[in-house]
Amino acid sequence: MPNENGDLSMKVCDIVKNSVWYDPRVRKQIDAYLQNGVDVCCVGIEDGRYQKEKVDAVACPVYLASNKSAFRKIPVLSKIWRETVVNRRLCRILLREKPDVIHANDLNALVPAYKAAKKLGCRVVYDSHEVFLENVGVINSRINRWIWTYYEKKLVHKIDRMVCVSHAAADYFAEKYKIEKPLVVTNCSLLSEQSVSAEKHDGFEVLNHGQYYAGRGYDIMMEAIPLLRDHPSVKLALRGFGKMEEALRARATELGDENVRFYPPVLVQELIPQASLSHVGVAITEGICLNFKLSVSNKLFEYASAGLPVIMSDIPEHRYLNEKYRFGIILPENTPSAFADAVIRLYSDEDLYLTCAEGAKRLTQEVNWECEFARLIELERSWLHGS
Repeated sequence: MPNENGDLSMKVCDIVKNSVWYDPRVRKQIDAYLQNGVDVCCVGIEDGRYQKEKVDAVACPVYLASNKSAFRKIPVLSKIWRETVVNRRLCRILLREKPDVIHANDLNALVPAYKAAKKLGCRVVYDSHEVFLENVGVINSRINRWIWTYYEKKLVHKIDRMVCVSHAAADYFAEKYKIEKPLVVTNCSLLSEQSVSAEKHDGFEVLNHGQYYAGRGYDIMMEAIPLLRDHPSVKLALRGFGKMEEALRARATELGDENVRFYPPVLVQELIPQASLSHVGVAITEGICLNFKLSVSNKLFEYASAGLPVIMSDIPEHRYLNEKYRFGIILPENTPSAFADAVIRLYSDEDLYLTCAEGAKRLTQEVNWECEFARLIELERSWLHGS
């Protein structure tokens, strides 16, 4: 049916294997579809974080399948049976909604999405939020790895378009499966979220925010404390929560924590305004698995939206972005000494600092969710018009 502008209206079902409300990428997809006049609904499951009032607050209709099954006799078989039953439930919802496009978020959602698309004769997009087969939960289970390898290898040639979050991952998928390079829709911030504050915390604050877990540079920051003692104005700041928090606090105290600050976590919408009160952001992603190596830190875009120069690890996507926008320093190695050197350079060299801050602003202006996701909507609309 044509809409009020005379264009054919498009219906999209966004499917994800969670309860939707806390998934930032899916929430941004929903908002972008709605703002572009797309009829969108979201299909998910009642997972462990399901909260009815939160789901009801999502801006589009949300249909959740039960994540329970009666078969519990053998743990491995129980998981396989539950996955099968849940996929059938999801498929039934998709068939009932009759979308023009099914947007499948990650490989586990692609299985029911493809089955429904095949029956409906509609288009299907595979949005790979990560290199699914290389995440820790899959590589540590031989059975999981075998099952999901089978599905991705089978389905990746049958979808209409693949999407992923970094150019490094796109090159990896294109080479591995000999497919057209996936469309890159990086998990960047909204342009409307940009928040550059003229007010700053005292000293020269270097911030790392997010969940405290291994491979994100928090321990490297702690070990750099003795290397920054000759620069008492430099303050190391951590904001977040996680399993490592107690150990990080203990290590900071052991090394002398006068210049270390631990801030409590904040709501997602407060991350960028709070980051803008610091001076430098830290985005250290260590390549402890291929998924991490080919990813890009979400916090990198959050810091850029806050107008902060960024100290980042040397992984392909960080290198790609920094070569283009010159918004920070790439560490030659993920060590306390390399990190301390980068901090001192930004602290001591005002011209370098200002150049990187301007690069961060330019990155935000050119790489933002509104622009990134609009390219996918344009592609999906072209299918509807037969081009």
